[in-house]
Amino acid sequence: IDEFDKMDPTDQVAIHEAMEQQTISITKAGIQATLNARASILAAANPIYGRYDRTKTLKANVQLSAPILSRFDLFFVVLDECDQLADYNVAKHILDVHRCEELAVQVPFTKEQMQRYIRFARTLNPKITPESQRVLVDCYRKLRQGDTMGRSRAAYRITVRQLESMIRLSEALA
Repeated sequence: IDEFDKMDPTDQVAIHEAMEQQTISITKAGIQATLNARASILAAANPIYGRYDRTKTLKANVQLSAPILSRFDLFFVVLDECDQLADYNVAKHILDVHRCEELAVQVPFTKEQMQRYIRFARTLNPKITPESQRVLVDCYRKLRQGDTMGRSRAAYRITVRQLESMIRLSEALA
């Protein structure tokens, strides 16, 4: 979702339900239905004043509510810094693509390789071991402790939702 920060508030409420409960409620012709919505969301938002202020938190830089921010597992801040060599390479690449030069885009994997990898990945079913469980519990406990003692500079409070994120990320890495 591009321009996530500029999304209409009613749409944000709808997507909030999908992110929190993994369902979408719809009402048509007086009939209400709840549909499963198991999907990953990749969203992009722009800084409030056009440039990211490194002295402020993520929450202070983007205009998104704490409940919406807390639904994401990961955040990546992409900075647009001026650099002559990088700017030259970006401009050259864009022009090469527009001129339809075959070498402008070099894909690291073929379509078949990606399909084979995805088929293989779907056969995996990682499980949390007792040792992993102890590590996750200890990490969550420390995060909560730092949050309550004011040592945390997190954009939002540490809740069970962050523990669930750590579990998803651990399983994905496995």
